[in-house]
Amino acid sequence: MAPDGVSPASNARAAPRAEALIAVATLVLVAFHYYGRADALGVYSPQRGWFVLTGAPLAPPVHFAASALLLAVLPVLAARWLTGLSLSELGLGLGRWRAGLAWLAIGIPVALAAGWVAALSQGMRAIYPLDPTLTPAPLPFARYAVLHLLSVGSWEVLFRGVLLFGLVRALGPATSNLTQTALSVVAHFGRAISETLSAGPAGLVFGALDLRLGSMWYLTLLHWLAGVSMHWFIVKA
Repeated sequence: MAPDGVSPASNARAAPRAEALIAVATLVLVAFHYYGRADALGVYSPQRGWFVLTGAPLAPPVHFAASALLLAVLPVLAARWLTGLSLSELGLGLGRWRAGLAWLAIGIPVALAAGWVAALSQGMRAIYPLDPTLTPAPLPFARYAVLHLLSVGSWEVLFRGVLLFGLVRALGPATSNLTQTALSVVAHFGRAISETLSAGPAGLVFGALDLRLGSMWYLTLLHWLAGVSMHWFIVKA
């Protein structure tokens, strides 16, 4: 038997499906990176000036909808078809909900502190909030927070759901966690260096806890809370 309790023959059958799942993730990330953004990325040289490499920036609600389609809906459909795993087996169920709620309670102050620290970064303030007109007025901010949950949730569905749980049979828990984290770090290219670097340890910790809990939702809520609190501290400054 393999170290994860899956037979070598089963792993061999799962390997091509794992490769196809990584290919799907790569394609949706390319589409999202170049055509699903709420901002734009470009290159600059003294001789040529600025040249924008990505598509026209989308309005924030359209960007969040694109996040849901490209990072969640399409990957989940592909994972169900390629692996035959149920939604709960992809980490989209409640898992060990008592333990999940305990980790959620422990993580809330950590997430709030992380949001406060992130808001101090000039690089983060140059990027966020994705809606530059956002104010701390209760109703607009609450609306933005809900849309932000859609974005963060879609991100987590792809990396800590589809890839983490979808690859675990073929690659084992450690390698599936490393794989989703590596792709998550690469997907942060073009963001502030602090955000890109933090995506590594955060991805590994989130992935390990998600596997332990059997669900990605509890860490997703903490990820969302860190982001929302960062936005709040930025717009309140």
